[in-house]
Amino acid sequence: MKRRVVKRLLALSLVSAMTVTGLAACGGDSSSGSGDTGSEADGSGDGQVLKVAAFEGGNGTQIWEDIKTAFEEENEGVTVELEMSSQLDQDLTKEIRNGEVPDVVYYNLGQESGFTETMLKEKAVADISDVFDDELKGKLIDGILEGTDAQPYGDGSIYLAPIFYTPTGFWYNKNLIGEGKKYELPTTWDEFFALGDQAKEDGIALFTFPQSGYFDATMYSMLEQAGGIDFYNAALTYDENTWTSDEGRKVLDTLGKLVTPDYTQADTVANANADGGFKINQQNVIDGKALFMPNGNWVIGEMAASTPDDYEWGMMPAPKWEGDTTQAVYTFTEQMWIPADAENIDLAKEFVKFMYSDTVVDILLNNTTTNKETGETTAAPIVAPVKGAAEKLPEGTTKDCYEASTADDVVAVTGKWATTQPIEGLDMKKAVYSPVESINTGEMTVDDWQKQLVETWEKCAAALE
Repeated sequence: MKRRVVKRLLALSLVSAMTVTGLAACGGDSSSGSGDTGSEADGSGDGQVLKVAAFEGGNGTQIWEDIKTAFEEENEGVTVELEMSSQLDQDLTKEIRNGEVPDVVYYNLGQESGFTETMLKEKAVADISDVFDDELKGKLIDGILEGTDAQPYGDGSIYLAPIFYTPTGFWYNKNLIGEGKKYELPTTWDEFFALGDQAKEDGIALFTFPQSGYFDATMYSMLEQAGGIDFYNAALTYDENTWTSDEGRKVLDTLGKLVTPDYTQADTVANANADGGFKINQQNVIDGKALFMPNGNWVIGEMAASTPDDYEWGMMPAPKWEGDTTQAVYTFTEQMWIPADAENIDLAKEFVKFMYSDTVVDILLNNTTTNKETGETTAAPIVAPVKGAAEKLPEGTTKDCYEASTADDVVAVTGKWATTQPIEGLDMKKAVYSPVESINTGEMTVDDWQKQLVETWEKCAAALE
């Protein structure tokens, strides 16, 4: 059993090394595996040790300590052995090579290392569909299990548990925009560009973006907005008509217009490619030099040190086209999964299910972070994709953005470009999102971008399993 995983991780190391020299894949793939079950499914597991490996990021470590304690209290005789690391991919690669396989892993899709994607490609992630019985599914927000974030194969089976979620959209200066403010909040693209023309007369740009990669959520939401959920899901799996269709071209034409110097702040591209320059672009929204940018609510904490006390953030979905009755909001999820060769798969599944309990929902909402420089502790609530969880947030911007994503006229979408076999020389982010910079500088046209995307989709479709 463990010999299989060692082979998989040797393959993972090879893929990582090749990635550095120009090998890349498109999105995220997955697979099932059975694996040994060293405990009973009821979670009693007398004397069992459950090994949980969690990425140490901006959420801090205390929530995992609290979750560990709560799980142990509800499962007498179980000890949770918690491993936290800011370089978890590297640590787990070494450990699994040595036969030390964790039972549960919290490490997201979309990380630079591609660790989770590679584990999925290597058939090293367990099918956890049975965790999500009808009772649990009924507790979760609609659609959260339907995207490739949970079903990377798109075959109806769940391999990744979406344990946290964050809606995204266009973030703006609420001191300048809104009812009774200097500018009215637009809802359609026509209104949006008209606002840009108005603001330009005041010396203010309509738009900026931290880096080109931030267009991922915007593009996902616009694809759904343009063609509906079936068109969106087909685009994620590289349907050949994605970018030559009227819907796909409408997305490209609109974004192509948005990123021109007519509407995008002049220093955006230079800042986006400078070390730490993404924060300068974000600061330009705070300072009133640009009105909107694509982002998520992490920007609040990210920019807290340079945000005036009287400043107020706002978030809205990307504009809709005239005649659309709904607006699409892209929701980022963070995922937990079980290695196919974990020793305690049944107990690990109980832990995954526990992540959606009222106990954990409250632990996440009460999360705090501490500024390493000042020692100041601030509230940093995390929201589980459980119905009613966001309603418990304190009044303010964070709650507002969650409410905006669950309004009756809003469609929430999740998922990522489907994972393929490695494609030599292809950097998916550069192929899909970097052209916005070249369009801004005049080095590319929307036609060039469309052609590049059509070629990329052909490569990726051919490399799907």
